[in-house]
Amino acid sequence: MIRFHKKAIDVVREASDGATTGLICTPYYSERGLKLLDPFFDATDEVEFWTRFSPLDWRAGVADMAALSRRIQSVVGREKRFVLWVSDDLHAKIYRFSDDKVIIGSANLTWPGMTSNVEVVCELTESEAADLSSFLSNFRDRLTLMETGVFTAYVDVVADAISKPFDGLVEENEEMNAAIDLAEEELRKALRETAHDATGIPPAELEEFIDYCRRENTEVCQEIIARHEGKHNLQGHVKHCFYGCARFLSEFQEFITEIAATPGDSLYDFASSSVRTSWRNFLRDHANEIDKERGFSFHTLRVYVPATLGGKCTGGGGGSPTLKRVLPVVARMLQSL
Repeated sequence: MIRFHKKAIDVVREASDGATTGLICTPYYSERGLKLLDPFFDATDEVEFWTRFSPLDWRAGVADMAALSRRIQSVVGREKRFVLWVSDDLHAKIYRFSDDKVIIGSANLTWPGMTSNVEVVCELTESEAADLSSFLSNFRDRLTLMETGVFTAYVDVVADAISKPFDGLVEENEEMNAAIDLAEEELRKALRETAHDATGIPPAELEEFIDYCRRENTEVCQEIIARHEGKHNLQGHVKHCFYGCARFLSEFQEFITEIAATPGDSLYDFASSSVRTSWRNFLRDHANEIDKERGFSFHTLRVYVPATLGGKCTGGGGGSPTLKRVLPVVARMLQSL
């Protein structure tokens, strides 16, 4: 029988008391939340931590990667094991400290999540907890193992960029873009390689697209070229938006005429529900694919794009300004082939 609790920290602390191993699975965490489990971190012989790996989450204040780095260094410094698994699609919350002490629910490892939010907090009975083991093994297969030394080194490198105040869109902050790109280098290693499908439209390359922009020579195209050439460190945004849009329109050729009709000096607004829904589903269906030859991955594209358009960017407009510039120009280029 599952037992429900009103406050997460009460049951999590009770389960972790005296434990020397454990699994903590939470997408979001804070210094105050981690501090609640410092007695466990100070005593553990081995801990697995499953979470997201996103500088945008850190920037938005929903995950304190510097605080996690300090716990990693503390555990490793005692010559104990800290195993880190990551996925930017993670949303589960699981706290497991033995075969018969497992808590699942909605509570993140933050102060509000553990103490004051209205959360679902369920403690599994011994038999239910035992049945969870095979599920956790399958769950782990969907995550990426990250070396703790890589994580702590990454935090050291980008901490100043994350904490530095800036105005305007996240997309236009060069230091944040560099932090995102550095994070993506690690996460791309777990993606599966894919090739362009045979769709009846010849695969276009980025330089062909930039040449087309020069010929069209609208203000939108001039901005795309400027970003491609290094403005705000947005070369990666242009590349990933281009290859993503080209693949999308190759699979959904019925949208080319509609999207291409966008005025030359206007951004595509995704007002069409059929286009917006198809685009979101398209990103979801290809989320784990990478084209190593072109240095393009849907995973990175989704990091640049806000949740409203099927992406994962928080705390700003994401790559939508670049995406909304690139998509109609790609459509017109494909029409011209």
